[in-house]
This record gives sequence, structure tokens and C-alpha cells, in this order.
Amino acid sequence: MDRIDLHTHSTASDGALAPADLVAAAASAGVGVLALTDHDTTAGYEEAMRAGARYGVEIVPGVELGCGNGHEQTDILGYYFYPGDDDLQRLLTDIVTARESRAERMVERLRDLGATITSEQVAALAAGGSVGRPHVARALVDTGFVPDVPSAFREYIGPGRPAYADRYRLTPEEACRAVRAAGGVPVLAHPVPPADPWSDPKGLRSFLPPLVEAGLGGLECYYPGYSAKVVRWLEALAWHFGLVPTGGSDYHGPWREGMGIGCVDVPPDVPERLRAAARGAA
Repeated sequence: MDRIDLHTHSTASDGALAPADLVAAAASAGVGVLALTDHDTTAGYEEAMRAGARYGVEIVPGVELGCGNGHEQTDILGYYFYPGDDDLQRLLTDIVTARESRAERMVERLRDLGATITSEQVAALAAGGSVGRPHVARALVDTGFVPDVPSAFREYIGPGRPAYADRYRLTPEEACRAVRAAGGVPVLAHPVPPADPWSDPKGLRSFLPPLVEAGLGGLECYYPGYSAKVVRWLEALAWHFGLVPTGGSDYHGPWREGMGIGCVDVPPDVPERLRAAARGAA
């Protein structure tokens, strides 16, 4: 139980496992510290906490806020905030409502393309959690329109594909300030694409200062697919900007190869450093 995973998802957003089952799987994988970072919701936190007590896994309060300002894959992870913070919960409610509207638009476009899925079917797959594109993808698989989830993204609901619909997003700076206001520490998630990590190194260096000014406290340096060279480069960037280097599997489900729970090595001092960064921001 000495592994750490600070980036996972449950059925409260678009993961395959219920929060309690996710914690059980983490314990089986030797994870002793787990952050549940569902997309734009903390709905699974209480269930995860109860399961953590049962399995001996420390549960870190977490969330992943989807952001956009023209920079690819800009998401902000929040840690060690107060899950019941009223302002944060109002913000998350607004984002989840926007997610539902987006899913309805995608369903309409898919039906125009010949799919037989419905918004009710997608909502049922979300099972009361935050609706996301994986639920739309699974509905397409269930109706036989595509053979698997990756095909749904690749052919229909990925960016630039015929049924893709954009949604309301915070700016990264807004997300950082929201996490800080709730007593937490914000972290830039998966800062470079694993498939092409050297695509824009100068862009990332220039992208960070405004986020640091808005309260950014960490940089996700340990992520599936990152080579040792990329990790060292990101660690150097974190050191340069005074950020905590963090990491996790970004586990959603078995359909993502190489992204199993606890699959990346996260240094043992990272949770305490994040906790200290959150306290220092209060």
C-alpha cells in the first residue's frame, strides 16, 4: 500500500467504477493514497471516503475542472479543498448543467447521422453522475453503431468529428482561483500530450506564468506515456516556477491501455507537499 495515485475517475463522472469499487481496486493495486478527481463534480467523494476507511486507503479531496483558452488539453486538478464549499459547489452545478446540454447536442447530431441513441439512454449510463462524452460513446457501442469506445471518439465525437460539440469551459486562471477560494491547491493536468511531448515546449513555459499568478501550485509531471526525459524536463519546470510535481494514472476504465490504477511512480512526499501548498494559500 505504498503507491500514490492522484488522478482517477469514477462513475460520478465518466469512469467505469463506482467510487467504492475504485477505492477497492486501488487497494488491490497497492495504492495507499488516492485522489478521486472526477470531472467537474465531487459527488463521489463521500462514498470514496467511506470506502477508504474500510480498505485503509487515504482519500484526497479532488476534482478535475475542464478549461479552455485555445491551449490544447488545458485541465486544472484541484486538491485538498473543502468539498462542501458553497461557491465551489455552485460553480460545479453550473458546469454539470452545461455538460448535459452538450450531450444533448451531440445526441441530436448523432441521430442525424443515423445513430439510434437517446438522451435518456446516455443519462442512464451516467447513473446520476456528471454526463460526459464516454457515456455517449458507450451508448453508441450498446446500440451497435460503433464497435468500441475508441472508435466512437475517433469517428464521431472527438474534436473535429461530425458529432462533436464544444461546451462551456472556465479559463485556467478562473479554475485556479476557484480552487484556491475553496481552500485547495490547483495543479495543471497532463501538461504535454504523451504522443508528442515536444510539440510545444516553449509554449508551455510561457503558458505557466499567468497560471502561477492566479494561484497554480502544482504541475502533473508523472503521467502514463511520459518518458524519463519528459519527466525530468517537467520536474525542472516545476522547480523553476515553485510548483509541486504531482502525478497519477488518469484512470477511467479498462478501455484505456497503459492507464491502470497506480501505474505511475509518484514520489512519497507529494501528498504532504500538496497539503502544505493548500494550507499556505488559505
